[in-house]
Formats: sequence, C-alpha cells, structure tokens
Amino acid sequence: MIREVKKEHETPRPKKRGGRLKRLLALLVTAALVVGAVYLVTHRDRLNFDALKRWFTYRSLAQRDDGTGEPFPYQGGGTLTLTHCGGDLLSVSQTGVRLYSSGGAPYIEDTFSMDAPVCQVSGDAAVVYDAGGSALKVYRDRARVFELEDPDATVLSARLSQGGYLSVVTRSSGYKGVISVYDSDFRQLVDLRLSSAYVLDAVVSPDGRSLLAVTAGQSEHQFSCALARYSLPDLDPKAPAPVQTWTLGNHLPLDLVWDGGGVRVLGEYAALTADGDLEETGRREWSGRYLKRYSLLRDNAFAVLTGKYRSGSQTTLELIDRDGEVLAAEDFSLPILDLSAAGKYVGVLTSQSLTIYTGDLEVYATVENSQGASRLVMLEDGSAYLIGQGTAWLYLR
Repeated sequence: MIREVKKEHETPRPKKRGGRLKRLLALLVTAALVVGAVYLVTHRDRLNFDALKRWFTYRSLAQRDDGTGEPFPYQGGGTLTLTHCGGDLLSVSQTGVRLYSSGGAPYIEDTFSMDAPVCQVSGDAAVVYDAGGSALKVYRDRARVFELEDPDATVLSARLSQGGYLSVVTRSSGYKGVISVYDSDFRQLVDLRLSSAYVLDAVVSPDGRSLLAVTAGQSEHQFSCALARYSLPDLDPKAPAPVQTWTLGNHLPLDLVWDGGGVRVLGEYAALTADGDLEETGRREWSGRYLKRYSLLRDNAFAVLTGKYRSGSQTTLELIDRDGEVLAAEDFSLPILDLSAAGKYVGVLTSQSLTIYTGDLEVYATVENSQGASRLVMLEDGSAYLIGQGTAWLYLR
C-alpha cells in the first residue's frame, strides 16, 4: 500500500480570486463592442466620421477662426486646371505640373511646355498630356512615374482606370485612331489600330479585361457617337472587333467613367449610364437648357448645373443617379463661380460664400467668401481648396 506523505514545510498555493469577475468584465466589454458596432453601422450616415478624419489629417495645420488655413502661393499660367490628387492640390498649366500639400509645400515642380494641357485624375494618380502635342506624363504617390517617349506622337486623349491601367489615344497615318494600353507598371499590353471610325477617347475597365473606345462617325448622314467594348484577352490586333456597341447618337461625351457599377457618360445635353455590357440603364436629358458646369460624385451620381439661358444667373443644380433619376435639386439666383464634387459632398462657390452640401443637397457647411476666391476644389473628406488670384487655402469645416 502506498501512502501519501504530507510534507510538513510545503506552502499551500493561494487560491485564485476574481476569476468570475474577470469573465464577467470580459463579457460586458464584448457586449459593449458588439452594441457599439451595431450602432455605428445603423447610424453611420448620421455620424460625422469625416470631421474626425479631418482633425487627424490637418491637426498640425494652422487655422483661422472661420476654419480656413493660411493662404499659400501657387504657380500657374494660361489654361490653368486645378484639381486634387490624393488630397493634394494639383496645378496643371501651359508651363507644367505642380503638386502642393494642404499647407502649400511643393511636392512636384515639373516644368515643361504644353499648348493645350489636359489632366485626368484617378485616386492618387494623374495623367497629364498636351492635347494635339506629344507630351504625356503620369504622376503617382507625389512623383513622376511614367513619360511617353515618342516625340512624333500626337496625343488625342489619355485616361487612367480605377485599376491603374493607362489608355492613350494617338493619331497615326493610315488609321483613324490608335489606342495603346499599359498596365499599372506601364508595360504596353495592346496597340490597337482602328480605321472604321474616328477614336476620341478610351478607358480600360477596373479589372483590366475590357477596353472601351469612344468613336465618332456618320449615321444616315448625321453626326453620331458610339461606345465600343473590346475584350482584351481575346483581342486580335490585326482584325479588332468589338464585343458590344452602345450608340449614343448626337450625344458627344464630355466625360467618361467606368467603375465597378458600369459606365457613366456625360454629354452636353444628357447624362447616360449603362452596365458593364453596355446595356443602357438610365438617361437624364435637359433639352432646352444649357450645361453650365458638372462634376462627379461617389455612388455613381452626377452633379449637373444647367441654365435656361447661355448667360445669366438663374441656374439649377441636379444630382442624377445611375438610373437617370434626380436625387435632389436646388435653384440658384446668384451667379455660380464654381462647382466641385468629391466623395459624398458638393461645393457651390459664389462671390458671397462657399456652401457645401451632402449627397441629398442638405447644407453641410458654409463660410463667407471674404478672401475673393473664384475657384473651388472639393476633397472627399468634406474639406475644400479655395483658390484666388495666385493663392490657395484650405477650408476644413
């Protein structure tokens, strides 16, 4: 028989206390996190996360009492285009490209000559080219990452897709348009030469598998535009044939977007939308009215400013969704100096004030135009660059 021998000098182990209390606290914390997550999801449209984001982003930026930052100088020139690229202010003019931080620090100062500068931005990347010339450069992450090295090329248009693909339309003898497609590392994938119709523009689908070309020609002796979709994996460069074609009639595209939800086209007299197979899903025409300004919002909406007369201050701002329905509308009697949209915000600038609206045209913020701004660039977080003669400043509220 084996007997247990008790050690006289063995110190008994202390019993663990608070085990139940710790488990209860952990349960309460978990429940609070779940309830908080549910609340954030169900009330996300009412909570101002963008204000918190602006605080973290611009907390080191000196601000005035009206919520504006200190003005900083910028360089431009004739035919100046001002837009944002990754939250920075991008200036494109006949004298080159410049990129400024929110406080005015120059990230890029690329000086070169262009006669007709054009800029298109996709996220934190921008392609800049001289329409009718040979200059074409791409900027990303605050640096120049690509340059077209063909001095004999005549660039007609260029676009960056949401997936980072670059499409460049050039003129070539014997063809009505040549479309060159580059991947996100700027390796050339396709050199498509078309002779059936004049090519005006082109963009690659977000997944990089399709190419959309804007063509112009005649149909029954009348001017007609169309969108032709080509499958890049199945493309035969010697005999290219579109998979689908969408006839736009006399609606000449002023802007073109291809995102995950389909294709958006803005013309002089209508906004048109289609799915990825070019089946038309919506159309909003404003016949009898003149298109004054326009901008694109997130969630597939257009911000369109039209007027009954070519000149005059009576205008109407409409937000148009993918189905061609008007989400919201607002009439203005004062002259609109500029209109800009980004994310879920629409900014309207007059000589008296800047008013920022949400996606349903509810007033989000307003500030007096006391410094004489004439240009406006909205950012996706609800802040805005106000631009005067040779100076720019950021509005944060």
